[in-house]
Amino acid sequence: MPESYPFPMYSGLLEPEHYKKIGSAIWLFLWCVSSTTKEVERDGVNWGIVLGNKPLKIKEDIAPLFDVSEKTISRWIKDLENNGYIKTTRAPHGLIFSVKKSKKFIKRTDKNVSSQDSDKTKMSILLDSDQTDLSERTDKNVRCNKDITEINKNTTTKENDPIDLIAEKYIDLRTMQEGKVVYPTTKDYEAIAQIIARAVPPVQIIKLLEQCFEEYNKRNPNGSIKAFSYCEKYILDHHAALQAKEDAKKLAKRKGRVQSVKKNEPVNNLLDKYDFGTRFG
Repeated sequence: MPESYPFPMYSGLLEPEHYKKIGSAIWLFLWCVSSTTKEVERDGVNWGIVLGNKPLKIKEDIAPLFDVSEKTISRWIKDLENNGYIKTTRAPHGLIFSVKKSKKFIKRTDKNVSSQDSDKTKMSILLDSDQTDLSERTDKNVRCNKDITEINKNTTTKENDPIDLIAEKYIDLRTMQEGKVVYPTTKDYEAIAQIIARAVPPVQIIKLLEQCFEEYNKRNPNGSIKAFSYCEKYILDHHAALQAKEDAKKLAKRKGRVQSVKKNEPVNNLLDKYDFGTRFG
């Protein structure tokens, strides 16, 4: 089971009107919100893009998540769509999900999250050559679908989307290992989304992903990484270590300032004594 992580949800969802409309489909709705990887505006409405517009199959990708039948998932999708909570778009290999009026990334105050925009800019420079290759690689199944073309007109490009850049880098690294093109699974996309939800800067994710594959290849020259979840743990562990190192540096800096103040303490004491004597002498 994937490691649990927090995601924002508004209490307005608990009102009776929503319960009557959503019912047990609440589980699919919550999953869509938690799996939102970016938000775009279309005709004045904020839409959350689920797993970077990856087409999902009801039987293979969604039903197993909840351990329910395809019929149940189909009913949930119908209820959510009919009441305007989500929108699905047909694709050759499944459905593309969007969450209407998504608020997952609105008013986030976390410094790491707010810095993602600058990280994206840095990444476009650092990964310029990679992006040139990525722009030439298109999914034939997606390209031939009219509905998806309409979606792409209103969304950001891969060069600006962290989840797509990370997924493409993962494709490149796995392809080099396997000797053939290997595409991410739904679980791979979920793992990527979880890392982004934890506010790990995209530039750092890319760097640690490459480092993960490099170290694995040295240890297992004939092996290959089969799932992004392996890299997820590596990235989160190393990100935590880097954060701890930065925190230690900041603490040492603060201690240095305190010690500097203490060195001047005798002078301060003399001044205090002088003031005391002046005041009462």
